[in-house]
Amino acid sequence: MAFEPTRDGRRAALALLLAALALAGALVLAAVRAWTPAWRSTQAEFQALGLAADEGALGLQQGVNCAGEVERCTSCHLAVRRPELGGRALPIPFRPHPGDLLRLHPPRVGCTDCHGGLGRALGLPAAHAMPDGESPEPQLRGAHQQARCARCHLPSAALGMPRVVSGADLYLELGCALCHPLSAGGRGGFDFGPELRALGRRSPRALETSLIDPTANFPDSSMPSFRATFEGQPEALLDLLVFLESLGLPPGGDCGLQALSAGWAGRPCADCHAGPGGEAAGRFVHRCDHLRARAEELRCARCHPGEIPPAGPGGGECPAVAVQRGACGVCHLVADPEVGP
Repeated sequence: MAFEPTRDGRRAALALLLAALALAGALVLAAVRAWTPAWRSTQAEFQALGLAADEGALGLQQGVNCAGEVERCTSCHLAVRRPELGGRALPIPFRPHPGDLLRLHPPRVGCTDCHGGLGRALGLPAAHAMPDGESPEPQLRGAHQQARCARCHLPSAALGMPRVVSGADLYLELGCALCHPLSAGGRGGFDFGPELRALGRRSPRALETSLIDPTANFPDSSMPSFRATFEGQPEALLDLLVFLESLGLPPGGDCGLQALSAGWAGRPCADCHAGPGGEAAGRFVHRCDHLRARAEELRCARCHPGEIPPAGPGGGECPAVAVQRGACGVCHLVADPEVGP
């Protein structure tokens, strides 16, 4: 085939021109997107629906949550604190927060304190950081969200954390603490299991794999499979997963209650239960679900109908209480669950 300089030169010039136009178009599109980010488009839609009651609520919204992290979630979720919009058929970003949780929490509690995700991000994929993604801060959804309650609150069914409470009981019943003690520096145990509080935030799928097929993640693992244990019991498996997820989350900052109760796990029961028959002075109900469920078993009057022996040197500790003391570390951050902080 003969080379024709004029015609082939025109073709090459045309191809070069098209490539240049395509590149210019891509640069213009990138510039437009940078100038009009997704959150601005969301706010424009919010305004077009006639929902922007206050122009000051538009623009980049930024605050700091309990953990001291920057949050910009309300730049898109503009109606979170607009209960008057409840009951209307609105797109998800424009719906108010359901229930009374916002009212019951301190004002500084932010979106990511409870929901996870990357609060400083302004793009949806990064901000919502899905559980099976590679983000260091996955967003937990549905029942898994209960795990994040444990960042600030001690596990309690009364606080809306029944999955965490049930999972903690399973953790004890299945003997997980033999290899994975939850005291500070709790790596070791019977078979040198890794420290679960230091594993970081893992996806529910990765945790489930570790329970059902431990060798899938660690070929030399000596951990037994719990496949038969959870066969036909998906709810029980979910409970344990939610509890395990709670262990790898960071503390909830100065809005939390965990630190306030850390020292109580190691205190002798006689500090409060010093009355006749071991009754506590004052009128109150124990807040620990684990102990409440075993109230009859641990009642001093079962063995001591009269005066209670002194605790401490020379008196020792109640054997029934000593058996339960090791369970404290499941919820309380104690130096050693056997002796307390």
